[in-house]
Amino acid sequence: MKIRKRGLAAAGVVLGIGSLLAGCDIHSGQTAATANVGGAAASKTPVTITVAAWNDAADSLKAEIPGFEKKYPWIHVQIEYVDGTYQKITPELIAGTAPDIIQTQQRDFPYFLNRFPGQFVSLNSYMGNIEKQIAPVALAPAMQGNKVYAAPWDLGPAAMYYRKDMFKKAGINPNSIKTWADYLAAGKKITQFYHGKVKMLDDNISEPSQGIETTLMVLVSELGGSYVTTKDQIDFTSPQLIKAMDVIQSWGKAGILADAPTWNDQISAFSNNQVATIISPVWYAGTMMNSAPKQSGKWGILPLPAFTAGGPNEADSGGSVLAITKESKNPTAAWDFIQYCLYSVPGENVQLKYGLFPSWETYYTAKGTNFNQNFKYFGMPIYKFFASVSKHIPVTRYGGYFADYSQPIAQAYESVVQGKDPLTALKTAEQSAARVSGQSIAAN
Repeated sequence: MKIRKRGLAAAGVVLGIGSLLAGCDIHSGQTAATANVGGAAASKTPVTITVAAWNDAADSLKAEIPGFEKKYPWIHVQIEYVDGTYQKITPELIAGTAPDIIQTQQRDFPYFLNRFPGQFVSLNSYMGNIEKQIAPVALAPAMQGNKVYAAPWDLGPAAMYYRKDMFKKAGINPNSIKTWADYLAAGKKITQFYHGKVKMLDDNISEPSQGIETTLMVLVSELGGSYVTTKDQIDFTSPQLIKAMDVIQSWGKAGILADAPTWNDQISAFSNNQVATIISPVWYAGTMMNSAPKQSGKWGILPLPAFTAGGPNEADSGGSVLAITKESKNPTAAWDFIQYCLYSVPGENVQLKYGLFPSWETYYTAKGTNFNQNFKYFGMPIYKFFASVSKHIPVTRYGGYFADYSQPIAQAYESVVQGKDPLTALKTAEQSAARVSGQSIAAN
């Protein structure tokens, strides 16, 4: 798993949202009549809650505190900065000393449910109508059975970032790229035009220890694929994963990929004008603006190419959840903080400043937001655009052991780029994942 510092705050972008709204309706902090069932507001007893999170996510929650404590002056919030590899959180869960609220990545939360059964508070009674207002792809990993055990936070709708100037010089109309076959053809033209000094895309094709690639996850998501069956059996040889690997292999054979094993390598590649496109989620926009400010105006954003003309082209990669632990002595106060941050307009206004695109879909059309702001860097209102490509994102099953699958899948990815048969590579990955996790492989 790669933990990447992300968000528009890193770019120094301030959205200029006005003063936080007050009141109790959906546009000012209270989402629905059922949203605050049993909240700390009922007693106003002074309490302190602790929230464990990392990087920009933790920064965004810290920035929420003044507005939240103004609304709930009897609730004091402390932010505990932790690493995104869970090296601090996991021992605390084992010891029964976990903070009130913890952050995990969406895809990792099923692992926590599996490893720490009974350790998280069901949020059904708190959420009320909010549950129906959350993007399904973000809600699914937070659920076990019919219960919600974590609050979906941000969403990672993906798109194709492209260099307008490079495309123009190479004679490529970006709007003509409708399928991955079109993308491959454009990539060949880019590579040829720039004599190999510019590649279509960069990715990690040499160090599987870095973990599963965002690009592969985007392709699998777009196809509606999963990594496990409904019974949590390992299933890497599904038609969706094979199709995704076939496309990736075509890139390797055509020589349109640049090797960029690490997060910093990938930043260096686009900052130094070595790639013409980036396949990544919404939050990468902040990384781009922060890392290459002089490229403002040179980048555009388009929907992902589809596997077939007119086919599905929406995908998700990224996003986190906030879960209330059973160790919390103040779960209702913890919920009040979560609700304010993630499911109120004032709270989401702060989140958006940090590039955290909401999974709470009500926010997209709510009053009092700056959701439609134009970004000069890209020449478009990027949040409005990403909302338009997150309406039908398929749900992906990662299973309760996905942390154990990352490296075997990455090894398969890199061997496929080098020319290995996708089915053979994925079968090898299944065997590796089974040995590490102890899970069975689905019969195909």
